[in-house]
Amino acid sequence: MKGSRADAKAYALKLLGYRSRSKKEMLEKLKRKGFESGQIDAAIKFLEDTDLINDKALASYLFKYSSERKSLGKRGIRIFLTKRGIDNELIEETLSTHTTEMEEKAALEFAERKLRYLKNYPEDVVKRRLWGMLQRRGFSIDIIRRAVNSIRS
Repeated sequence: MKGSRADAKAYALKLLGYRSRSKKEMLEKLKRKGFESGQIDAAIKFLEDTDLINDKALASYLFKYSSERKSLGKRGIRIFLTKRGIDNELIEETLSTHTTEMEEKAALEFAERKLRYLKNYPEDVVKRRLWGMLQRRGFSIDIIRRAVNSIRS
């Protein structure tokens, strides 16, 4: 046995001081720290009751962050949310607001930003590198094709 329920709660609050966490992330962190299941359950219940852990709000924030700041495509956002411990049902609900137009706009903006660094390369190299960058960010093939072709046509 490591610590008490109060220690588990204090550790959870300390973790939330660094960044928001999903319920799954918090469970894993508390288990890894060596707390028992009763202590973990009590800490999680406290965090949920006080709305310090809210997976739906976190998913919404991470969706906005990943699409606007990280310039991720739909597949990339799905992977990002999964890694942060958001369950699949909530991911699908969150991604239901993501439109093709939003993804196309994000891909085009990302490609235009990267084009500044690639302007001294031949066109075929630029297209190949942009294609790879967009693919790694989780954009669909159709979106990538449109973005790359509109950049240097």
